[in-house]
Amino acid sequence: MKSWIICSLLVLGLAATLHASEGSFRVFRQVDVAKLERKVPAGYGKIFIQAARENNIDPILLAAISAHESGAWKSAAARHKNNWMGLMTRCGTKRFATSEQSIYYAAELLNRRPFKGHNTLKELASIYCATNRSYWRLCVLQWERLIAGGR
Repeated sequence: MKSWIICSLLVLGLAATLHASEGSFRVFRQVDVAKLERKVPAGYGKIFIQAARENNIDPILLAAISAHESGAWKSAAARHKNNWMGLMTRCGTKRFATSEQSIYYAAELLNRRPFKGHNTLKELASIYCATNRSYWRLCVLQWERLIAGGR
């Protein structure tokens, strides 16, 4: 009985969190730079915020996508190709001159085809990760909660 109650509370809490995060990511969310800096690699909080502000998207979601796609900024693509956003070309992982460039590129890309007109994380998942969209969406939501401070 006790485990059933705990599971129910967890499921209800998760559902409330998922619902709160499923609004449009195309709204810039005001974020405290100092708080974001504690959740992302040093010096990158302001970069996520600036890239998001310039493209009118949620900086927390942009950072969450980056965290997921780059294996918490430790993947080979992140380290060797400065690709913090999991972006691909026909020939494989896209290479960037700097990691900042990959963040700005992805933020701009979210406002172009094929992403234009898709406003929720669920819609975004079907394009960003067509092979396993539900898993991708859940992982990004987990990162979003972690980065936002567990709201």
